[in-house]
Amino acid sequence: MGRRIAWAVEVIRGDFEMAEVMWEAAEPCLSEEQRLAALTALHVGEPSQALLVVVTALSRSGHPLPSDLHVEFQEWLRHRPGSGSPVDWTLLELRVAAAEVRATTDVGMIDGRYGEATLCYFVLDEAGVADASPKHQAAALRKWLSANRPSPSLRTDRRLNGFGHLLDTSRPSSPMG
Repeated sequence: MGRRIAWAVEVIRGDFEMAEVMWEAAEPCLSEEQRLAALTALHVGEPSQALLVVVTALSRSGHPLPSDLHVEFQEWLRHRPGSGSPVDWTLLELRVAAAEVRATTDVGMIDGRYGEATLCYFVLDEAGVADASPKHQAAALRKWLSANRPSPSLRTDRRLNGFGHLLDTSRPSSPMG
């Protein structure tokens, strides 16, 4: 008789998703400059740089991560390639900063399920109002917010583009819905 072997499939977030979830957890300790730096890094395809900004802020401020996310991040970091390749200075800096990040059980896990748009332009373009008046753009963004949860990068981009007030007045539906 053959033995049945159960394989546990470990799902590790991709780099971009990990950067977004870590940003969400670190939000209270980030400065506007750090938010802008993380946004820029994400949108030029450098999620490791965004993570470095966020993790450095966490380590310097002492702001703790939810313990589940702390464990997940350490596992994500452990799976980063490194041996046998040229030195990746960003990864090295990230590992050094990560050693100082604290965990807490006082805060629950960050959900991390956001609407797909990461920049205001994407929402506006999808709605066909990228070149419309600010009033029409605000209406499209408000509608999007009624059904989607904005990621940290989208929230920052909205503020930069003058639509930050919509974040305070719109209540997105629960991602657990």
